[in-house]
Amino acid sequence: MKKRMALFLSVVMAIALLTGCSGNGGNRADTPSDSSNSSGETVKIQLAHSDTENEDGIHQKMSMLFANYVKELSNGAMEIEIVGNGQLGGERDLVEGMQLGTIEMASTANMVLSNFDPRFSVLDLPYLITDYETAYKILDSDVMRELTDNFAEQSGIRVLTYGQGGFRQVIGNIAVNALSDLKGMKIRVPESDIYIDTFNALGANPTPLAYTETFTALQQGTVDAFEITPAVVLSAGFFEVCSDISMINHLYSPNPFMISESLFQSLSEEQQGILTEAAQKAAADQRKWLEDGETETLASLEEKGMTVNYPDLPELQNAVEASGLYDKYKSTIGEELFQNIQALCR
Repeated sequence: MKKRMALFLSVVMAIALLTGCSGNGGNRADTPSDSSNSSGETVKIQLAHSDTENEDGIHQKMSMLFANYVKELSNGAMEIEIVGNGQLGGERDLVEGMQLGTIEMASTANMVLSNFDPRFSVLDLPYLITDYETAYKILDSDVMRELTDNFAEQSGIRVLTYGQGGFRQVIGNIAVNALSDLKGMKIRVPESDIYIDTFNALGANPTPLAYTETFTALQQGTVDAFEITPAVVLSAGFFEVCSDISMINHLYSPNPFMISESLFQSLSEEQQGILTEAAQKAAADQRKWLEDGETETLASLEEKGMTVNYPDLPELQNAVEASGLYDKYKSTIGEELFQNIQALCR
């Protein structure tokens, strides 16, 4: 009898121990948060750009800020891997990759999107956006949100927000102090109709050329100059082959910060919110960083031997307006969108 009682008590104690080990009041330390996947593993997303991986690069800066905010807002449950230097392809390749699902996220120049939807050309019209305050008002407007939402439905690419490259200038070995200085100047431009038409309107000789070939073309004298933002001149070392930067402010350069729509929709609502909030915070910081650092950037370029020139801008603006360039692009952009953006510029 005693043996049976001892055996019974042993069984009861064993069951109690097993029950105690398997339960912890519903507060498991290893329960994954909503921002991790169902297995509790960290959600990793790859973000690509074709800019230098130097931390002063405009796309790299935006990417780093975004990655830090994602880590902070998700408590480490989401992680962004940055792949720069065009390792995954040029900017057009990155946009096409997002459509195909082979690229997850990318930061590019706005002109690239114009190849996929001509309505985005409205942001590339010369001398339409003339100051940073107006630029931010447009980029963060309901007008642009409606455009980017529609683009997500049609293309499979979601624009989370816009960083910026700033205002584009002419960089080369010839100073531009007046409209006449541009006449016949062989200027490297991206393979974009609106960029080509802009410099034709200014009397220059626009020469489409891949960005990766620009440094060598300047070095060998194949082109006289190219156009880009001062931040890129400094971060990519173009001061080594150029003597002058002429502040013609012909175009503002917004940078769409994008994610594959199929990837975005595969995430939980919380994860989507984290990426959206992180992108908005990163854009605000990146815009301020670039705008505040513009004077310092120009000073650094002067220290490296470059001359900064300030031509008469109204003369250049009048030449563009007289060329009929706006009328040419209204039909592809859409009259209503053009008018709405133009209204925000006032």
